Amino acid sequence: MTLIFPQSKYRVTLAGITANAFGNGLMSPYVISWLAALPHGSSRTAGVVFGATGAGQLLATLYAGRLLTVLSSRNVLVAGLSLSAASAAFLTAAHSLAVAAVVLFALGSAQGIASAAQATVLGTLRFAGGNEDRVWSHLQVVLNAGQGLGFLMGGYLVTGDLVKTMQPVFLLNAVSFAAFAAVVLLALPRHRLSPSRTRQAAGGSYRTLLAQSRARQLIVADGIFFTFGIGFLLLLPLLASQARLLTLRQVAVLLAANTLIIICGQIAVTRLAQYVRRSTAVRLLYLGAAASWAMVAVAAWLASRSGSLVVLWGSVVLFSVTECLHTACLVPQLREAVPETDRPRVLALHVFASKAGLIAGPALGGVAIAANIQLPWAAAACMLLVPALFNFSQSKTTADLPQEAPV
Repeated sequence: MTLIFPQSKYRVTLAGITANAFGNGLMSPYVISWLAALPHGSSRTAGVVFGATGAGQLLATLYAGRLLTVLSSRNVLVAGLSLSAASAAFLTAAHSLAVAAVVLFALGSAQGIASAAQATVLGTLRFAGGNEDRVWSHLQVVLNAGQGLGFLMGGYLVTGDLVKTMQPVFLLNAVSFAAFAAVVLLALPRHRLSPSRTRQAAGGSYRTLLAQSRARQLIVADGIFFTFGIGFLLLLPLLASQARLLTLRQVAVLLAANTLIIICGQIAVTRLAQYVRRSTAVRLLYLGAAASWAMVAVAAWLASRSGSLVVLWGSVVLFSVTECLHTACLVPQLREAVPETDRPRVLALHVFASKAGLIAGPALGGVAIAANIQLPWAAAACMLLVPALFNFSQSKTTADLPQEAPV
């Protein structure tokens, strides 16, 4: 029997996700600087520790995809959040680089597991009236809102001596993770596969999942968007410093506009996308993303700074819309492309792609931009055209889906 998730508990769950995103946004931009400020710390060692933490998070995300096929996704999420809260609290007492590195690695790994478990839990929710796809659009909105608020508050809290001022940040981080864990325990339903399906899921693997043509195409397309799409959005500050087209303050405004467009426009784009075949909408999103970075290449070529700024604004606005389309039209297909027993793995791969892309994209673009300002943007535009050629068959016409119930 399918259990209907109440709207009141759904709102509480979204509030918990916002708190978790707030905690991540509060800490993540300043961790490298804090590591470098510790005794025996330096920018090089901070970069190495941060990179190792990222690698641990990626591996933990993949492991979670296996773990979630045999354990309750709700319990795994609570465990990941509880370990995250404990690790963040321990960071307040980490006064040496070695201790900080170990605790930070534990925090990153716990967050990797929690992210995969969160996606799996949300993928199991069922609502009165159907249209469970709205979960991903709401998730995109609250994640951007929570992280944006975290970035702003972190900027006010982290001043002067980083070793001291980061302590209240870590405490707030721990509280936000613990609050979300409490929400999960109180609001989310217990969900576990039947013993027969558990045995079937445990017998699967990422290899058998990727052997399925449609799932493989969706996962590759997902990874390309995160790497050459969102990952390259993070290159705008480097473009500003290398090409001298705009100031860092103007870049900050552009990135803030990107966040605001997603928060304000995600639901509207999702509703409009209901009247277009998903396969068509997915192709449009990759064509739009490719056009966005082609516009950046043109902006870097223009001699006029004012002209370049106008083109960059158009590029960021267009790319923000493609991000909304990605959430509305591609992400829901990942869950639908595989049997229920493989859903934890495919959603773990989605989380893995998002985290790996945000690492690989800026890294690849940073290397390429040193050779030529226009090269990385032109190359990214070409890569984003590739998924537009994929055959996304069996995609539902979103106009046939039940209308979204108000939240």
